[in-house]
Amino acid sequence: MNVQKIRHPLALLREQKGMTHGAYALLVAQTHAELGFGTMAARREKVARWESGRIIPESSAQLAIAHLHGVPRTEVERLGWPDWLYSATGHSEVLSAPWTYGSAVEAMNRIAHAAPRATEHRYGLLSCADGIADLAAAWLDGAKGAEWLPAERGQRIACSTLAVLEDRQKQLHHLYAAIGGRPVQPLADTELRMISDLLRNASCDQPTGARLLGLASDAATFAGWLAVESGDQTRAQSAFLTSMRCAAAAGDTRRGAYAMLVAAKQKIDLWDLPGTCELLDAARRLCASSRPSPRMLAILASTHAMATAMEGDADTTARHLDATLDLYAAERHEDDLDCTDWVNLESIRFQAGFAHAYLGATDQALDHLLPLYDRTEAATAIPDRDGALGQVHIALAHAGAGDGDTAVQWIHNIPESLEQSPSFCVESHFQHLLAKLDTSSPTPVVRDFLRDQRTRTTRAAAA
Repeated sequence: MNVQKIRHPLALLREQKGMTHGAYALLVAQTHAELGFGTMAARREKVARWESGRIIPESSAQLAIAHLHGVPRTEVERLGWPDWLYSATGHSEVLSAPWTYGSAVEAMNRIAHAAPRATEHRYGLLSCADGIADLAAAWLDGAKGAEWLPAERGQRIACSTLAVLEDRQKQLHHLYAAIGGRPVQPLADTELRMISDLLRNASCDQPTGARLLGLASDAATFAGWLAVESGDQTRAQSAFLTSMRCAAAAGDTRRGAYAMLVAAKQKIDLWDLPGTCELLDAARRLCASSRPSPRMLAILASTHAMATAMEGDADTTARHLDATLDLYAAERHEDDLDCTDWVNLESIRFQAGFAHAYLGATDQALDHLLPLYDRTEAATAIPDRDGALGQVHIALAHAGAGDGDTAVQWIHNIPESLEQSPSFCVESHFQHLLAKLDTSSPTPVVRDFLRDQRTRTTRAAAA
């Protein structure tokens, strides 16, 4: 059985700060002195030995490191070196545990019973290229060494029961599209706990167990996305990592890739781009190790286009958008994941329009987006969240062309929409647009709108 862990957590934290061994050693030494622990040699070799696992830092050095990363002394003493370092990423247990069936079950249990938290922006592992590469390698090794260990006793479940649970999960996705995340959250949490309890306690044969692990992966990914929408970013990444563990235990590369894809989408919606393309590349490598899924590959290509567009890389964005259409045109496989059902020409046009808006290509952005709001052409009604997100990007395209007044016309109802159906992702892109309007010689119409939004923000903060 595989027990590989991800690389040393100190290396992840150092890279998160963008520091060399020498610079980090100097920072630790300075902090050590400021905390009253006395002088400490600031040698790069010392940090390298800590990361290699050959040397354990002195207690005072550990406390200096903990101070740098906001980890309380009680956690340092409770968990010990190096496990307390994972606390700085917000994903302590889900990162430090070996990639085994038992660890997947435990991770699922933790995320299913975790209480919601306030908005947090901690990434750690999913922000640096080396950490993402290690994650993908650990995933593949874990999947190769997967060993099914069902409960010896407990309620026996059959494939027919799994079919009902899978259909319920699909219905939750439809409800989310129709009414948003807030009303669906309690239902999704209940389903997640039930699936977690079955995974821990029920007995079944191996094929049914693999399906149950796949269902657990789907439920964890969905829970993670709902956490993104509610603003609990740490819970979201813990859920995505848990989904990857369940998929690895099932040996299911497509579900592992989908969890990485949604984690990349989270980073895009938070404008946290470092490591996003590497995460998508890792997901693509997982897909390459199994039967290709045209829809999965199309989603990866369109998401990659969004990321490169936000970085201002027009040529790479164009290549990814062309690849998206080619991949989507391929015949869908009957065994494609249900979670890819949302991929259609409309969603592809949305993402292409968003990408062009980021690049400042106003005409191309509007060519993709405006027809989607023509009810005579649109095949189906646009879900409220997607509609609001599209309006923000149409406004972004107009703002990029210097037409702030038209931009305001497209977003005048967004504040009301966010009050009725809160969405962290829509709010994030809306705030980015407001910042752009504020720095582009606003007209009286734009100034009045910005003043109203500052008042709205002040009221929300006071509440």
